[in-house]
Amino acid sequence: MTESGDVYFVLRAEGCVHSSDVRHVSSSDGLLLTASRDHTAMILPDQPSSDTIEPGIVLAGHTEFVNFALFHPSMTLLDGEPCIVTGSNDKHVALWNPATAALEAVLDGHAHGVCCGAVVLPDCGDIVTGDWGGVCVVFDCATGGVKQSYTGHKTAVRAVAQLPGTRTVVTASGDKTIHHWDLATGATLAVFVGHSDVVQCICAMGATRFATGGNDATIIIWDTTMGHTPLRLLTAHYSLVYSLCYCPARQLLFSASEDRSLKVWRGGVVDVASSDAQAEPVVVQSISHPCVVWSVCVTNAGEIVTGGSDAVVRMWTAEENQMASPEKLHSLEAAVAAQTIDVKVATNAGLNAASTLPVGDLHLCRGTQQGDRRFARTEAGAIELHVWNRGRWEKVGTVVHGPQGEAFTGGPQPREKKYLNGVPHDYIFDVDVDGKMLKLAYDRGQSIFEAAQNFINENSTIVSQTHKEEIQNFILSNVDPSDIQQGTGNANAAPAAAAGGGGEPVFSQYAREAAALQQAGVTHTPSWGEALRTLQTAGVSANDVAFSGYAREGILLQQEAARLAGAPPATAGDTNRSIVRWSSYKRFTSFNAAGAKKKIEELTGNSELGALVGRAAAAAAGEPNRALLDEVTALYYALPEAARFPALDLLSHLLVAAAHPFGWLRLLLSADCGGSAPDAQAFFQGRVQNLCQVPAAEALVTTRLFAHVITALDKAPTGAQLDAEETALLLAMLTKAPQPLLQTKQSNLKTALSALLQNAAVFLAGDPVVLGAEAAREATQGVVRLLAQWLIFEPISSPHTRDLVATVMTLFLPDESSSGGSQTSATAVEVGRATLAHTLRALKAGPEPHCREAATTLLRRLDATESH
Repeated sequence: MTESGDVYFVLRAEGCVHSSDVRHVSSSDGLLLTASRDHTAMILPDQPSSDTIEPGIVLAGHTEFVNFALFHPSMTLLDGEPCIVTGSNDKHVALWNPATAALEAVLDGHAHGVCCGAVVLPDCGDIVTGDWGGVCVVFDCATGGVKQSYTGHKTAVRAVAQLPGTRTVVTASGDKTIHHWDLATGATLAVFVGHSDVVQCICAMGATRFATGGNDATIIIWDTTMGHTPLRLLTAHYSLVYSLCYCPARQLLFSASEDRSLKVWRGGVVDVASSDAQAEPVVVQSISHPCVVWSVCVTNAGEIVTGGSDAVVRMWTAEENQMASPEKLHSLEAAVAAQTIDVKVATNAGLNAASTLPVGDLHLCRGTQQGDRRFARTEAGAIELHVWNRGRWEKVGTVVHGPQGEAFTGGPQPREKKYLNGVPHDYIFDVDVDGKMLKLAYDRGQSIFEAAQNFINENSTIVSQTHKEEIQNFILSNVDPSDIQQGTGNANAAPAAAAGGGGEPVFSQYAREAAALQQAGVTHTPSWGEALRTLQTAGVSANDVAFSGYAREGILLQQEAARLAGAPPATAGDTNRSIVRWSSYKRFTSFNAAGAKKKIEELTGNSELGALVGRAAAAAAGEPNRALLDEVTALYYALPEAARFPALDLLSHLLVAAAHPFGWLRLLLSADCGGSAPDAQAFFQGRVQNLCQVPAAEALVTTRLFAHVITALDKAPTGAQLDAEETALLLAMLTKAPQPLLQTKQSNLKTALSALLQNAAVFLAGDPVVLGAEAAREATQGVVRLLAQWLIFEPISSPHTRDLVATVMTLFLPDESSSGGSQTSATAVEVGRATLAHTLRALKAGPEPHCREAATTLLRRLDATESH
C-alpha cells in the first residue's frame, strides 16, 4: 500500500511456463489456469511458494491454439465433479480432471475455432462459448449437448461474460457490436454500438454494468438500464485492448493491451457502488511489461495475474511484504527498458524525431496521468520511449529500424526487401485472422485498398470482404506513413506534434516552441494571447501571428473567457434565450488572404504557391475549375507536415465563398483527376480517414471544411444526384470521422464540430434529395448517435450543450415547409429513443432552465411518437 492508502501493485512472482504466448489466464477456487498458443493449458496454484512460478499440471490434447481455460465447480455430466473447461481453434471444447489432467469429455457443436467461453453460475452450470464464425453455443451441464445457439453476430465472437445474478450474457464481436441476450431463449435483448473497430474483450462489473475494449484502443463502460448509450469512454491505451477484469472488492478495473501495459482504473462509473457517476475514472497505475499483455485476471486473494506474448505468467501484489526479490524486480525493469520499438510503430505513436527532447531534460516535464508517454533523445542520438510512473519517467524501450534493429536517430532508413513466394516486397506482416496466421504483403507507394483486396483474394477461403476495412486500418497502423501512396491521401496517417493552447495553428517560431514544450509535458506554456503580445512587443506584424479567421477567433474566445470569469453568475432573467431548432447554416467566412499568402510563401519558399491564394479567391466567383482545385490539393502536400492547414483553410474558403459551391464539391469528390495532379477524391478521403490523427490546427480547419461541404450540398441543382462512391465518402465524413474528437478539450474544435452537426441537421431536415432516401436515413442515424455520445461527455453548463440540444431539436421537430423533414424527424426520433432518452431526462432535471425546457419538449416528442 502507498502512504495515501491507494492500492499499488508490484511484481510478486513470474515464470515462463509455456513455450508460446499465454493467451488467457483465469483464477478460481485456489487455482490459476493458463491457455497458450503452444496447444496446451496448465493448472497452477494461485499462491506460488517463491517469486518464481514453476510449471504445473499440463493439459495436452488440443491440436491448435488453446484460447481459454476456465474452472467449473460442479459439472453434472461428470457426476458433479469439478473440471477444467478449455476451448481451442481445433473447434473442440474439452473437459479435464483438475487432479489427474485426464480428458473427461469433448463437447462438439462448433463449426469454427472456439475462441471464448464462460461458465454460467451459480444455478445451472451450463457452458456458453463463442467461435470465429460468429456463433455462440450453450452446452447443457447435464448432457453436454447443445442447449441453445445464438447467431446474432456477423463475425467472430471474441469474448463472452455472464451478468452476475442473471441468466443473460453479453458477447463482443469482430462486427464492432456487443449483444446482450437471454441464455434460455436465445433472444437478443439489446445491441450496443460504440467501438469503431473490433471488440476484443468484455467483463461484467455488476448485474447491469459491464466494460468492453477493442482494437480502437478504447474502453467503454455500459449499463443495461441506461439504454444503448455508453456511460463513459476511457482512453489511455495506445493500441489494442485485449483483456479486461474487474475487482469488486477494490472497485478497480484492469485493462491489458497491445501497447505492453496493464492499466489500473478507479473512480466514477468504475466504482459500481458509488452514486458519483459523473466523476471521470482515472488511471491510478500503469504497469509496463516486456511483451504484449494478452490477458489479465484477479485471484481470490486480490492479486493480479497477467499472461503475455513472451510465454511468461506474472503475478502482481499490493502487499509490500509479498513482493519479489530486488533481483527479480531489477530484472523485470531491465527487460522492459531493453525493449525495441520499430520506427514505424513509434511514428504512428507520435514520434517526431526533429522535435524530440534530450533525455536530460525529461525531469523538467511532468506527465498528466499514469502511463503518459514521451520520446527523448540520448547524447548518442538514439531515441528512447519513456513512461510516466509514480512521479518519474521510466525507460520502456529504444526506437530501432532496419533488419538488424539498429538504433534510430532520425536519419534516412535503408530498407531491405523481404520475399513471399519468391516475390520481393517492402513489408510482409504476420496477420492473425480468425485464429489463422497469414502473410500480408505491402509495397512502398502501393494503394492500401489494392493491398487489402490482394490479401482477401489470396486468402478467399478464410478472409472475406467484411475484413477489408480492418485490413486497411492494419496497413495504415503498421506502415511508415511516407511509404503510403500519396494519392490515397494517407501520407499523414501518423499523428504529428499538436498545436499549443486550444487548437490554434502553429506557424511562428514562438508558437512552435510553445507547442513543443506542451507536447513534452511542461505544465505551463504561453497562451495564444501571450504569444501574440510577445511578438507584437518585439515589433512583429499581427499578420505574422493570426493570418486566418480562426486564429483571430481564438484570441476573441480567450478574451471572452476572461471577461466571463469576472462576471456574476448568469440567471434565468439574463439575455439567455429559449433553445429553438436551427433555421440556417453556420459558416466560417473570415479569411485573411494577404496573411495566408505570406505564410504559405514562408513555409514553402515558393512565391508561386503563395500567389495561388489570390487566384483561388478570384476563381470562387466563376465556374468550378478542376485545374485550380488540383493546385490547391497539391499545395497541401507541398507544405510541411506540421503546418498543412493553410491549404485546407484556402479550400474551405473556396467552398464557402464560391458562386457555385456544389460544382466545386463535385470536383472534390471526383476520382478523375487527369494529368499528374493528386486525385481530388483520394485527397478528400485522406482528410476524412485521418481527421483524428493530424495536428490540432489541421483537425480544426478540416472540420470547418466538412461543415462547408454540407452547405455546398444544399446548393445542388434540381435533379442532381450523387453516385454511390461519393455518397459513401460523405457518410464517412459525417458519421465516422468526427467520433474520435467528441471528447476534445479545445473550444475552437468543439465549435467547428458543433457547426458540422448543426449544418448536417439543417440539411437533413430540409430536402436532402441529392443524397437519396437511404443515405439520408443513414446520415440522420449517424448524426443522432454522435449527438448522443457528445452530450454524455459535455457538461450541462457548457455553451456547446445548448447548441447540441438545438441540433437535436432541428432533427426531432419536423419542418412542415420541407418535403424531407417528416422522414428525417421519424428516423431521428427512432434512433433517439434508444440513445438520447436518458440524457434528455438528465437535462430535464438539470440546473440550466432553457435546457430543461428544450428537454421537456423533446421527451414529449419521444412519448408522442411511441404512442402512435
